[in-house]
Order: sequence, then structure tokens, then C-alpha cells
Amino acid sequence: PQMLMAAKAMNAAMMHLKPFFQSGQTKRKGKFIIGTVSGDLHDIGKNLVAMMVEGGGWEVIDLGVDVETEKFLKVLEENPGAVVALSALLTTTMENMKQTVTAIRDKHRESKILVGGAPVTKEYCEKIGADFYSPDPQGAVNYLKALVS
Repeated sequence: PQMLMAAKAMNAAMMHLKPFFQSGQTKRKGKFIIGTVSGDLHDIGKNLVAMMVEGGGWEVIDLGVDVETEKFLKVLEENPGAVVALSALLTTTMENMKQTVTAIRDKHRESKILVGGAPVTKEYCEKIGADFYSPDPQGAVNYLKALVS
């Protein structure tokens, strides 16, 4: 319940901050593409990461849930240099995460890929060839901060 309350508070704050981001008064640090992998309809963790990353000054492109590999590739093609984050809550969709990471590596070798979700571990991240894993949204924010500093 505390996490959901914090998310609501962050959402309310972002409503006031978004006009500054969109006006160009605040310089964006980069683009961040995020989505829940194909077959998975869960979005609470993804939404928390997206809110915190946006609050950290990144332009967030949220693809939603049940995102096919081709959609990640298409949006990455339209936004070269963007960081990509994949989320999975179900163990049954972890294979889809692996396939998406492999496809991104094949077409956009230089892209940074973050993975997360309840069944995902640092070991799994390394096994599938992603760049970073965090068990929580703050870890993703810290990684991105280090990436652009």
C-alpha cells in the first residue's frame, strides 16, 4: 500500500512538472523506452520505473504491456540512442524477455538494455545479455544517472 501511495503522489507531482519538461525549459538527459514484454499484462513496477525516470529528467516512451519484440525494435529505430527497459512479472514471460534482448542486440548492438521484474535476477540479466538489472526503480535511476555523467 505504501508503494501505491507513493506512486500516486509521484503521479500528482509529475502533472505539475511535465509542462516544464515539455516546454524545453528543462533539458532532457536522453530517451528511455520502457515496456512489459509480450505475454505479460502487469504494469505497476513498470509504471513506477517510468515515473521515477521521467522525474529524473528523461523523456519516457512507455509502450505499455504485452509489447511484442517488433514494437521495441520499431520504436528504438525511431529513437536512436535511447535506453531500453524491459519488464516481466511472470516467469513464463522471461523467455520473451530473452528473445527481445537478443533481437535488440542483433539490430542495435550499442543500445543499453535494462531488465527488471519480480522473477528477474542479476544472473539472468547477465545470461541474456542485458546491460543492467535492478530490483527496484531507484536502481534504474542511479544507473541512468551514471550513464550520462
